[in-house]
Amino acid sequence: MDAVGSPAWVARTDGALSAVDSVRFAVTAAAREIAVLVARLRAPSARSLDAGRTPPDTLLATRMTSLAAELPGPLLQHSIRTWLWGSMLAELDGIQYDDELLYVAALLHDLGLGEAHRSGVCFAVHGAGQARTAVLEAGADDAFARKVFEAIAAHFNTSVPLSWGAEAHLLNGGAYLDVVGRRLGEIAPATVADVLRRAPRTGFDDCIVGAMREERRLHPRSRAALLHRLGMERSIRRAGFPSTLSEGIQ
Repeated sequence: MDAVGSPAWVARTDGALSAVDSVRFAVTAAAREIAVLVARLRAPSARSLDAGRTPPDTLLATRMTSLAAELPGPLLQHSIRTWLWGSMLAELDGIQYDDELLYVAALLHDLGLGEAHRSGVCFAVHGAGQARTAVLEAGADDAFARKVFEAIAAHFNTSVPLSWGAEAHLLNGGAYLDVVGRRLGEIAPATVADVLRRAPRTGFDDCIVGAMREERRLHPRSRAALLHRLGMERSIRRAGFPSTLSEGIQ
């Protein structure tokens, strides 16, 4: 059977879980949470990392930054943080990756949640299609556009293996770090503070919780809907970011 979130599964289902898929996904989500808890007990000392990373200096990156600016503020800041966290996880884990590809995928990964981009299918899959069209129109080649699509379509899985591509793996890791605090303890508090100064979490929890509730209403067979039913809202509220930093520092 095609793995949930894989290119073959996305092409066949448009992101809608079958009954069997739902069971498989729920079991995988539970196993992932257990792995996360065990990892927290064994986590190495937190590392200080550079939060002053600059976006790729390419025309494509600049154009996609302008497109992402159409997102609601909390989602735009989340997208920036996702790129930062993803690049930091690459440094922690010694993963080589294409920074332009990761940046573009991160900036556009929640495009499907913008009101202008809502559709009748799962936001991750629809947003992936919108992102693919945007990067092609901006001059990217087919291979780059396909990787952006696949990374975004997969990102709401509870995990994405490295074998699906370094950028897809890091996009997923960066997004989950920002949404539920996964692996947050591996990054030094001072680095976390620097990231939150650069891209504040102001209004983010309410924004993403509201988006998941809306996904559950519009697309009850989506991965987001199932994760919401499994209690992801509680995980979002307990992500562990310092409250004084989550609203930004003046």
